[in-house]
Parts: sequence; C-alpha cells; structure tokens
Amino acid sequence: MTEQTSVQPSPPPAPAAQEPAMPLIPPAILPLMRLLPPPPVGTILAPPEPHEPARRGWFLAQMWAEVRLAMQMYFDPRYRISRTAQVAFPLAVALLALNYFLFSVWFSVAIVSPIAERVLDALVVLLGYRVLTRELDRYRAVLDYLSRFTAR
Repeated sequence: MTEQTSVQPSPPPAPAAQEPAMPLIPPAILPLMRLLPPPPVGTILAPPEPHEPARRGWFLAQMWAEVRLAMQMYFDPRYRISRTAQVAFPLAVALLALNYFLFSVWFSVAIVSPIAERVLDALVVLLGYRVLTRELDRYRAVLDYLSRFTAR
C-alpha cells in the first residue's frame, strides 16, 4: 500500500493592519475625494472667522454716524453710487412734494386726505431709507476693501 502523505498548506498570512489615510472622513466619501483634483496652491481651505459684532451704541449717535457716512459716500471720488440710489433719492423727494400737493391742494377730502398723505409719506420715506441703507452697506464694503488692498 502506498502511504499517503498529506501536506497541509500553511494558513494565509493575516492582513496587515492598515491605517486609514484620513481617519475623520467616512470610507464612503474617500473614493469621491480621490476623483477631485487637489486645490490650487495658496487656496484658503478654512472659512474666515466671523468677527464679533460691534456693541450697539446710542441711537442718536448711530444716526449721526450714518448721516456722516452718507455725506462721505456722496462726496467720495473713489466711490460711484449705484443707479438705483441716483434715481431713488430725487424720485423720493419729488414724490414727497407731489404727495403734499396732491392731498393738500388738489384732492382735499376732510378725513381721507390727511390719513392717505401720511401713509404715502411713510411709504416713500421707507423706500428712501431702504435704498440708503443698502447703498451704505455697499459703501462700507468698498471702504473695507480699499483699506485692505490699497497702498499706503
């Protein structure tokens, strides 16, 4: 009889413990990240930190600062006022004058005229205020840009 020798194959080696390339990113996202090109050199990958909002000042002092900023905005040669602001302010003044003449002189009804005149005045003033605040926000952004990127 022939003797059967059985050679037992050695067990396969245990897989080496691999550390993930990016341990904080789930494995399902890693294949997608490999498809993306690397960011350009000099790219800021973290968003800028939000700055602390300024402490609110006294109401009249804030209003005075806004009026001064609006005057500065109108006379600043580096800043061009938007077409909306160029048209809206003369239009608001004309509408206020027209509103006065419409309800006080031409269309004078005892109870309706004063109420309608004041409602329309409030709407026109609100329109002018919104246009002015939007333009002042734009001017502040331009001043911030100019302060950061102009040669001193």
